[in-house]
Amino acid sequence: MEMIDYIREQPLVYQKVLADRKKIAEGFVSVFTAEKPDHIYLIASGTSRNAASAAALFMQEILGMDVTVMAASVADGFMGKHPLAIYISQGGNSTNTIAALTRHSDVPSIAFTGNPKGVINTLADHYIEIPCGEETAGPKTKGYTITILSLYLMALEAALESGKLQSSEYAECISALEAAGNMMADNINAAVSWTEGNKERLKTLRQVYAIGGGISKIVAEEGALKLMETFLIPAYGFEFEEFLHGPACSINPGVSGFYLLPEKASPDYVRMCSLAEYHRGYSETVFLIGTEASDDKRDFAIQRTGKWYTAPFEEILLLQAVAAIIPGLLNIAEIGMDRFKQLDSILKMKEKGDPS
Repeated sequence: MEMIDYIREQPLVYQKVLADRKKIAEGFVSVFTAEKPDHIYLIASGTSRNAASAAALFMQEILGMDVTVMAASVADGFMGKHPLAIYISQGGNSTNTIAALTRHSDVPSIAFTGNPKGVINTLADHYIEIPCGEETAGPKTKGYTITILSLYLMALEAALESGKLQSSEYAECISALEAAGNMMADNINAAVSWTEGNKERLKTLRQVYAIGGGISKIVAEEGALKLMETFLIPAYGFEFEEFLHGPACSINPGVSGFYLLPEKASPDYVRMCSLAEYHRGYSETVFLIGTEASDDKRDFAIQRTGKWYTAPFEEILLLQAVAAIIPGLLNIAEIGMDRFKQLDSILKMKEKGDPS
């Protein structure tokens, strides 16, 4: 299977995970109830870290406690009297995550991986499977969305069980997540059509800025990673306001842009559109995600729930589609994975036998 196949699997897997949420979350609820943590750490690398960063904002709000994301290589300095560390790795064998878990074996831990045979699982106190199924393509897509969804559901079920969340609040969140899942197939189809309609422009990408505010900044970082892994070019994710304070000065004809717009009611909507128009004065390859219907082929309208926390399931789909489709047209689709394997043979980023 190829990257696009896994992208198209997302709606079905998403809906199955949502339907099975009680069973999927029961391990976390049990640990949360027993440990009574006052601080949760999500430790991961790459796409798993981007997923953790998106989920942490929601988990913190729902659970009413600090939820901190750490890159595995710098996971140190755990705070709180009762910290709980969740080590996230889709393949389950990332050497930096294994090293982090080994360094902090005294901290209660959960291995959250997509590989039941992963080394990380044997080192942690508890194991929970990321229920995304196999994903053998190098750049991960369904693993990203399902990791976020699963962490959301763990927080919701634990908050409901512990009394931190009212049943009406729980129901409202589940309803929004269901709506996002129901929209996903249409959004993917629209993303694929948009990508095909803009393929000539997209084939010219050489350097990319992806820009968003709030949780969309985190989505932008994952989108940039997907473009780096597949187009083999520099790509950077920025928070909107921080982009204005310096980085925007580097806009030039060689820099393309993907702007993840907020809801139209947001005061930042017009400001971000104005920035995008300024950028288009330098480059033809500047694209808007989240516009209303437009005559400009570069604008992409998406279906949204209106809830901030469903943005990762809505906005990432276009960037996933672009990363999956265009490199094949450039005959570079396999190069990124080949380079990763070469680097892994030198730097040992994965334990031997890691399927990813």
